[in-house]
Amino acid sequence: MADETRDNDRPDTHSPESHPPADHPPANHPPEVATPPRRRLSPLWLLPLVAVLIAGWLGWRWLEERGPQIVITFQSGDGLEAGRTRIKHKNVDLGVIESVRLSDDLSQVIATARMDRTAARHLKDGTRFWVVAPRLGLGGVSGLSTVVSGTYVEMEPGGGDDRREFDALDEPPVVRADVPGRSFNLKTEQLGSLAQGSPVYFRGVQVGEVMGYNLSPQDRSVSVAIFVRAPYEGLVHEGSRFWRSSGIQFSAGADGIKFQTESLKSLALGGVVLETPPDPEAGAQALDWASFTLYEDQASAAAARDRLRVRYRLEFPGSVQGLQAGAPVLMRGLTVGHVAAVRLVYDEAKEELHIPVDIDFEPDLVARTYAVIDGKPMDEAAVRKLIAMQVQKGLRARLASGNLITGQKLVSFDYAPGLPPSPGSERSELPTVASSDLDSIMASAGVVMEKISALPLDALIADLRGTLQSVGGLAGSPDLARSLAALAKALGSADALMRDADRQLPQLVKSLRGVATAAEGTLKNANGLLGGGSGQADLPGVMRQLNDAARSFRVLADYLERHPEALLRGKK
Repeated sequence: MADETRDNDRPDTHSPESHPPADHPPANHPPEVATPPRRRLSPLWLLPLVAVLIAGWLGWRWLEERGPQIVITFQSGDGLEAGRTRIKHKNVDLGVIESVRLSDDLSQVIATARMDRTAARHLKDGTRFWVVAPRLGLGGVSGLSTVVSGTYVEMEPGGGDDRREFDALDEPPVVRADVPGRSFNLKTEQLGSLAQGSPVYFRGVQVGEVMGYNLSPQDRSVSVAIFVRAPYEGLVHEGSRFWRSSGIQFSAGADGIKFQTESLKSLALGGVVLETPPDPEAGAQALDWASFTLYEDQASAAAARDRLRVRYRLEFPGSVQGLQAGAPVLMRGLTVGHVAAVRLVYDEAKEELHIPVDIDFEPDLVARTYAVIDGKPMDEAAVRKLIAMQVQKGLRARLASGNLITGQKLVSFDYAPGLPPSPGSERSELPTVASSDLDSIMASAGVVMEKISALPLDALIADLRGTLQSVGGLAGSPDLARSLAALAKALGSADALMRDADRQLPQLVKSLRGVATAAEGTLKNANGLLGGGSGQADLPGVMRQLNDAARSFRVLADYLERHPEALLRGKK
């Protein structure tokens, strides 16, 4: 019952009466708090985020595609402009000059450039840069396209290790790195007219160019770098020869006057001539950057070939003026060698001066006749034996004029059987004879004149006067013929005296005047004595001839006084 009473006393929570009105909250519960509804993120906020992501991606791509920064040193800032000067290769942009400044010592221009990513792997030790601008030179005109497009920097890729600092070339290279061919080195004592871009010829065809040159501080020789283009690089062998072609070559020596030219381009820039002998003398193909000697001319290159040379020493009587090293040695007009040296030697033992002349016989020059003996090539012993046999047959050496204009001389060998060697040739390995050229004739004439000058001219003139007096006193006698013969002899002596006159010309002219005067006086006396003779019908004619002869002496003396050179050249 108690439980029921408690249950009845408990309010019924499920009955409607037990719930208080809605506007009256229960006294035992706290009041409810109203919360605002949650807002969702607007899609418009995604746009800045996307923009940031895109900007970051573009920046990353820009950094990724951006190439390295390099430094190029120029000698001058001509044509360089920051932000505008482009770096190109085959007219394709590879970078741009970002800044241009002077070096600390103000001697150079330092340009900072930004390269493309594609060019990064080509920035090596062998990479070259140079400024492309309009250039006018002896080799032609280049860079005309920059007149419209503007100056730019050309890049030529190379090999080697990576590099970021470069020295620009002062001039564009003559040969680009991508041109097929091979390079060689030439050594010479003088550069001459060679310059960068000078042509290299082979049989008149241009096969290459001169790339550059430098002076060696060790041996002070000039090293010339040349490039031979493909497919002509195979023409260069170990036995090849190079010589200088300076446009026009003019030489006057013992072998005559020579005039030679290659082309108008070689006239302006000079040039190099390549020659390769036939196999097997040519040898194997030359390696890249092989070294050769650059000779002055073709004759020097030909003389430098490896061939047998047999040297002899000659000594000629008299002067050797006009004979120089390199002069040809002739055998009956054909070249068989060259003069090696001409020098003055003092013999202390004999206290004498003498001039030995060293010559080189070259058997290869007469290979068609004397190259093989008993099926074997000739050596030095065989050549000396052959020359000794020819000497026994009369082979003699003499000096001869090679060029009358320049006075150059040469050595000539010919056969003179029975002619002994000249005196004083004991030092000569081969017999020599006196020269027969104009200089030797003049020397002989001088000797003759010295001998004539020692003769008593007064006695000669007295004989002439006596002869003329005999003509006057012995007219009609048998002695007249002998007197006329004596007169003819005297006149012949005077004529010989006139032909050989050189240094005694003034004295000779004076003597001739005296002869003419005496002859005229004598003839006048003779005419007075003999003019009336009836039995001597032919004497007046003889006297007239003698009178004409005397007058001719006077005319000749006057002419020689005005023209002494007529003794050598004759009357014009």
